[in-house]
Amino acid sequence: MKIKITELRKLTKSALLKKYSEFQANLISEVMLFGELSGKSSHGIVRLLIGKYSVMAQEPKGKPSLTKKTKVSSLVEGKGNPGILVGPIAMNEVIRLAKENGIGVVGTRDNFGSSGCLSYYLERIAKENLIAVVMAQSPVSIAPYGGMEPLFGTNPISFGIPANPKPLIFDMATSAIAFGAMVRARELGLKLPENVAIDKEGNVTTDPARAIEGGTLAFDNSYKGCGLAMMVEILAGIWPGADYAGLNIKGGWGNLFMAFSPDLLIGVDEFKKKAEQLIETIRNSKTKNGGKVRIPGENTIKKRDECLKTGEVEVDEKLVAQIKEFIKDEKE
Repeated sequence: MKIKITELRKLTKSALLKKYSEFQANLISEVMLFGELSGKSSHGIVRLLIGKYSVMAQEPKGKPSLTKKTKVSSLVEGKGNPGILVGPIAMNEVIRLAKENGIGVVGTRDNFGSSGCLSYYLERIAKENLIAVVMAQSPVSIAPYGGMEPLFGTNPISFGIPANPKPLIFDMATSAIAFGAMVRARELGLKLPENVAIDKEGNVTTDPARAIEGGTLAFDNSYKGCGLAMMVEILAGIWPGADYAGLNIKGGWGNLFMAFSPDLLIGVDEFKKKAEQLIETIRNSKTKNGGKVRIPGENTIKKRDECLKTGEVEVDEKLVAQIKEFIKDEKE
């Protein structure tokens, strides 16, 4: 179903205000809406109510706070808050640090649930003329290559590059499918694609319920993909003091936000000009069919911009009904 963006924003905020402040609800809803508008529905409103890691299922022990500060780094203590709230706080802090010092490193721990679509953060950081690297660690999902026991999270790694006229964004999960996509498929009675997940016996499955109990494969089903997932487990899990391979569950989910000013090596304007030159060279390089080469991240932002232009977005009717029912029940 199509719904006006203003109405969807109002619905999500109305639900969020049952537990969170208006400031917090605004931060969370903007990340969720980015997911829906950009076609990343696995990181959209499905994260609001469904499952034990949903935003409304969390029981915060206080407001997120910045600790262990240095000139170029900060640690965000999530205090049991959802990742989709802690993420924007970490993003704003890493922008501040990099603007002031040329480099910013911010880790998060003790947050729970997805941080949302990482492209949201990449675009925001890159628009500040900063190079962004963002990673997110999550509960065990990926089995190591050759194994059947999940030990790594879906563990996305992403990059944002300031360029003209728009930032270049590269955002990929190291798993073959996002956990949110499996939850969404289960809720909507859909099957998973082939060769993306395994059941708890290690057999490939298209049943989302069995996959959630089992695990996912690395994006390339090879040791390379698993190696990349392991690096994210270390940098976004161990480094900020979050969970890693299920060995520190009390540490919660982890994130790592890094931002660098191009001025550290060459000027911002020169960097953006050369980044644009590279992008256009790739886009217009030779192809078999004479078409243009696809540039990573552009479809995500294009879909978002198209929705903003029309003022409407396509969402699943069942999920919208669940939000309305939740708001109604809370009022009663």
